Amino acid sequence: MRRVYNLPPGWPVPPAGWKPDPEWQPDPEWSPPPGWRLWVDVPDEEAASSRRSGRWRVVGWAGAAVLTFFVGLGIGGGQSDPAVAEAEASASASAAAAVAAADDARAELASEQEALAEAQATLKSDEAALADDQQGLKKRTDAVAKQEKKLRTREDKVETAAAKVDSRESDVAEREAAVEQAEAAEVVGGGASGGGSDGGSDAGSDGGAAYYENCDAARAAGAAPVYRGDPGYASHLDRDGDGVGCE
Repeated sequence: MRRVYNLPPGWPVPPAGWKPDPEWQPDPEWSPPPGWRLWVDVPDEEAASSRRSGRWRVVGWAGAAVLTFFVGLGIGGGQSDPAVAEAEASASASAAAAVAAADDARAELASEQEALAEAQATLKSDEAALADDQQGLKKRTDAVAKQEKKLRTREDKVETAAAKVDSRESDVAEREAAVEQAEAAEVVGGGASGGGSDGGSDAGSDGGAAYYENCDAARAAGAAPVYRGDPGYASHLDRDGDGVGCE
């Protein structure tokens, strides 16, 4: 018998011709299946063949001895009866020993064949288990790849939605600014019309209503900074809301 390394499923495959050293131990992080045998005893074909050849040589020698006896018996037919009886007894004993040796050889051969068949069946079962584990691992790997693909798709959708939200917020800010400008223009227009209806004396006293589209216009008119309550003050000129525009 000889010991053969039995690779567990999921373990790294060793290079061709690799034979573990007598003191070799697997990595503690590797975990073989419960009940898995790392070493399997299989019959040594060369030794078994040598033993079978030796047994058959013994059987052959015994047969040759029996044949020689009968040849000698034919040649020496004139010997006395006691000698013939002794030769017959010796031949019978040799023949019985040869038959017993042949029976033992056949029994041992059958036992070795049975052990070999069992080892081959175990190896086949282990190979089938390894194939199942590899197939299961492939299925799990494919499932993980699909989940990763779905996750990437969802992340792309989230990024697209975030970009749309940013765009809408920008649009809302622009519209609010436009509304503020329109409200400011409406206030300025209403003040100007009211001043005209009250008479020229009021318009002359406060110098008339003013409106500045932006701080550049206020500075060009020499009105910057513009304080709350002064002609031309509007919220679009006072971004920080401290009551002073175009600081």
